[in-house]
Amino acid sequence: MSWLDQMKTVKSTTKNVLTEIDLEKIRRFTDNELDKISKNSELPFCYQVGADTVVVGAYKVLKIDNKTWRVQQKDQQLFDFFTRKDAIFYCIALHKKDYILAKNIQDNDQQLAKLEADAILYRYRYKRAQETENDWEIELYSNRYAETMARIDHVKKELKKNINLAKYIKV
Repeated sequence: MSWLDQMKTVKSTTKNVLTEIDLEKIRRFTDNELDKISKNSELPFCYQVGADTVVVGAYKVLKIDNKTWRVQQKDQQLFDFFTRKDAIFYCIALHKKDYILAKNIQDNDQQLAKLEADAILYRYRYKRAQETENDWEIELYSNRYAETMARIDHVKKELKKNINLAKYIKV
């Protein structure tokens, strides 16, 4: 048997170990570089990692489910948002140290989610009242639904205003 034939039959057992070590080195290097960029920059560094995570400065926006986005800072959970856009602009406001704007974005997002849940409930109860032909409940839930929709419209305008402020924060 020649030396070439002997080389072909030998299998490497360290190949997987080296790959795992190399991936860990790459992860650490990437995290260090992202930290440097986010600390030295006046504007937050935004980068999408994978399909469901966005890094905004020192913060991460993670998708929890279709209606929930979590903001984290160094693996510490800050808040859950109901839209990705709100979570990202919340992080931008925090990065620029505009805590009042960040709080307004968070409050509007939370209020909008609550109002939308209320609207679904009132709509459901209105339909049940129609089925039972209860005029008093039909009137009640119709009015509550209309009032909730008006409040939703107002909160959406406030949220849009706050997001626009976050877009154009002066340095």
